[in-house]
Amino acid sequence: MCVATLAMTSCSIFQSAASSDPVAMASGQACGTAVQGLYGSYQSLGKVDLTAGNNLTSALALATAYSQLQQNKDNKAYRTAFTTGLIASSAGLVTKANADSFINKLLGATGLSNINTDKMAQTASTVSAIVTLMQALKQ
Repeated sequence: MCVATLAMTSCSIFQSAASSDPVAMASGQACGTAVQGLYGSYQSLGKVDLTAGNNLTSALALATAYSQLQQNKDNKAYRTAFTTGLIASSAGLVTKANADSFINKLLGATGLSNINTDKMAQTASTVSAIVTLMQALKQ
């Protein structure tokens, strides 16, 4: 009974931390969905084709999540909620085991800040940043 109570309390605390910042949770979910879509394309083609509409949309979502995370990178509650959303929506690509590593790579993916919807398909640094993130999921 004590173990069950402890488990329920732990889950409650984790859910409370994640739900305390619904914007961060939504941003993490959008990031996870984008990662899932981009990784599927990367896995099947061996590259990221930003001329494909679905990849372009995913890249924009990823860039938006990157920007929001950059603005809140030192906010522990934001990162916790973001991570929870990311794990929940990435279809197992980002897990508790690799989440910190992935988020650190995401924060270091400065090419994502270069996204310009008019010239995105030609932006080598954008493609490079996305490929680096996709390669991190293979490890």
